Amino acid sequence: MKQLPALYLPTNAEMLALRRDTEQALTFEQHLLVRATGLGGWGGVNMVDAVSRVRGELGAPHLSFLPELADRGFHATTLGRTLACLEGLTADVTASGWRITEGFAKEGNLAQTVLASDINALADVVGKEKNPEGGLKVRLLGPFSLAASTYLTNGELVLIDYGARRDLCDSLLAGLESLVERLKQAAPGLHLSLQFDEPLLPAVLAGAIKTSSGYSTVRALRRHEAVETLAKIHRRAEGLGVNVLVRSNVLELHPEIQAVLMAPVLNLSGRPTRDWEQVARMVEAGARPLLETVSPRTRLPVGEIARGFWVRWRDVGLAKNLLSSITLTDLPGLEEQSPEVATTVLGHLTETARALSEIAQDA
Repeated sequence: MKQLPALYLPTNAEMLALRRDTEQALTFEQHLLVRATGLGGWGGVNMVDAVSRVRGELGAPHLSFLPELADRGFHATTLGRTLACLEGLTADVTASGWRITEGFAKEGNLAQTVLASDINALADVVGKEKNPEGGLKVRLLGPFSLAASTYLTNGELVLIDYGARRDLCDSLLAGLESLVERLKQAAPGLHLSLQFDEPLLPAVLAGAIKTSSGYSTVRALRRHEAVETLAKIHRRAEGLGVNVLVRSNVLELHPEIQAVLMAPVLNLSGRPTRDWEQVARMVEAGARPLLETVSPRTRLPVGEIARGFWVRWRDVGLAKNLLSSITLTDLPGLEEQSPEVATTVLGHLTETARALSEIAQDA
């Protein structure tokens, strides 16, 4: 059983302060309003409870998300959920991992059942809300990391074959329409966002992904293919009326790729000023980045986090009227915590966002 770390047990004073803050109406000017969201992972196996907790902490103006409860098994991971969205293709499990195939596949069908159940749980929770509002985000695996994590029938990675990775990407893009439609039916009135995680993209571009044999590496992906594919994802999402977020080691990517990303998700914790300067250029160019800020493992005072962030923001010359372009998220590891601790972390996150807005308003 997961233990609740003592540092995450709020005092009575903290609980009273949190209740007071949540009861007060937000009075910030729109350009100073900082929002919060979560990366997507969650501990436990109770989806209704998880959605209720997330919606409770990340109501409007923040961005709630459909949690991933990977403790239920590999069908419920980011990869499993993504494969459940494919149209025209499916996947089954072999000794090496998920294998892309056509027609009926038992494990792929189970992943689809899990996703359908998750969306039903979302509908149950949102249906009980008096006036559902705000946003909803769903995390999927991006096309390149997906191709580097799945296999062809011959046992090789999908990534190794241009036609195969193109077909897999097209299948995913085609499946987004059904996913978005089901989400809109389950959560009417909520603005939808799709987060594509690309943890393997830098390695794919560098030619550092090993083949299935392990004796060689897959040829490096050409930059123009990455740019074209990411642009295609953005166009597809725009046509469906949803936002696209891309999470990767964005600062390692070529500026040409960075320029395609309208809402990159990145971690600036402990990064030097030059990395903040890169983000500043993105913001000034119109990007709306999501910044991983609050640790699920170590609790720092809200004021300390917010002040540190504000100092960095001003040091790179960013104006306070650009503050509303950012969203704060948790750092990785929330899914390792108990649901009770994770709920507290999200509360800490929204308090940090509010504190940052207050600092900017008083500046």
